[in-house]
Amino acid sequence: MKLFQYLLFFLFFNISTNAITVNGLTETVVFGMETSGKEACILAEIKLMEKARRLVEGETITSESLKLCKSSENEVQCQYFTNTFSSIASVQIVKYEPLRFTNGKECHFSPLEDDNLQVTRKGNFELKKTPKQDDNFDFRVTINKNQFFSHPLNSSKKLLKMNDTINMNIETMEDMYINVFQWLPFEDINSINKIFPNNFDQDNYFQSKIIHTIPTNKAFEKYDLRIHFPDEEKIFENDIQEFLMFIGTKEDINFFDNYNYADFGEKLASIKKLKQHQKSYIVHKRHEN
Repeated sequence: MKLFQYLLFFLFFNISTNAITVNGLTETVVFGMETSGKEACILAEIKLMEKARRLVEGETITSESLKLCKSSENEVQCQYFTNTFSSIASVQIVKYEPLRFTNGKECHFSPLEDDNLQVTRKGNFELKKTPKQDDNFDFRVTINKNQFFSHPLNSSKKLLKMNDTINMNIETMEDMYINVFQWLPFEDINSINKIFPNNFDQDNYFQSKIIHTIPTNKAFEKYDLRIHFPDEEKIFENDIQEFLMFIGTKEDINFFDNYNYADFGEKLASIKKLKQHQKSYIVHKRHEN
């Protein structure tokens, strides 16, 4: 995936009690021959929506994430993805109006050098921020490391079994239910997948003042959470970023296993008592010796 490029745009903010209007927002994505025009058009729309959310939320990247991104060969893109993911639970798109170009199309294609193309989309948005989360309903989470070294998915099974695994520790202030979701923007930028609870590990009710692990003690012999680098024939970078969102809820929420980016944010906004924390990590491609 190529680096994203941005056009200048005209913004108009109409701030009322809950709504923020952003008009004339524009996003451009550069893509190569391996991406179809239809796929590029969809990708540009997704990036346009992400951009609208980030404008309302602002730059929220933490010092921890900034430090981590400096370990990536593509620091700018790492920061971009981190800011994008941080806004998902705090800003919702209420209304979206795609704008058409003079030819009547919603996607405008332009040729570039080296057989690349760029696609541009633009639109008007109405957005709102979700209510502030309760600081007294909280938990803390740590992962075993923030940089992993793993063979690509197209490697042999023997090499894949050598890849790093991720482990998580969670301590809650109150009894609550914990769900964990994963976003892999380099593999599928519009999908967010639940990784806990899962078929092997279903008890996600965590009592307070106890350090819980994922995989849990009841299920750690049944499975592990192994980190793989994507197929190197599709992803040409030497390192990529992946993201985890930890959701704590007072009630036992029935989440789907998969969401698209917009539906996931809408689901989180509908939960009355919720606390969420995010973790990012870098996966470095391990080369076969």
